Amino acid sequence: MGSRLSKGLLSVVTGNTPGVRGLVVDHLLRASPRAAVLAVSIQDRGSGYPVVQRFTSGAGTQLRENLTRGATGDPVVILRQDLLAIRRAMTRPHVILALPQELDVLPLLVELWRPRIGVSSLGDHYDPGPVLAGVDPASFTADLGCVHRAVPLWDGSGGVTPTTPAAIAARQVESADALIVPMPTGGDSPWVPGAAALIGHLNPHA
Repeated sequence: MGSRLSKGLLSVVTGNTPGVRGLVVDHLLRASPRAAVLAVSIQDRGSGYPVVQRFTSGAGTQLRENLTRGATGDPVVILRQDLLAIRRAMTRPHVILALPQELDVLPLLVELWRPRIGVSSLGDHYDPGPVLAGVDPASFTADLGCVHRAVPLWDGSGGVTPTTPAAIAARQVESADALIVPMPTGGDSPWVPGAAALIGHLNPHA
């Protein structure tokens, strides 16, 4: 029981635009103001592993300086090391892992939590929180109509799969435990009702 009480909480946030992802992170921070944020961006190099850029807040100055830099490699390996470093530096932390669209959330999380021989398991240090996805309705509707352009999507095996913005938008919604669709500033938007209907069809349980 004592080891379980010492665990941190890991919440995962995604969003179909950087702005809406930031809104969801802010929503969590209002509920948990002492949480640390590990925000991730991916830069595809055309071949080999991508550059994984991380930005942290609320995790202490020295740790923030160590993590706020790009690293080329398997995103799962890099993020596991970062999360374990944050756990060692903080007592019972709540960490918000903010992932970009370029990462396929569900296979990445499966690999992130999977125990590995000779490596400290993430499950020994964190309890999993929900996956929260922010959806900008205008961008979501536009992405669903984009089926002729290939973009890279990194999975949990360290590989990249060329796919379409439509497939990425659908996968992101399907991966979420909870969805946040912000209303546009200034009132109603013609995009919201249609986007809400499509989101409900893709993920009726969120």
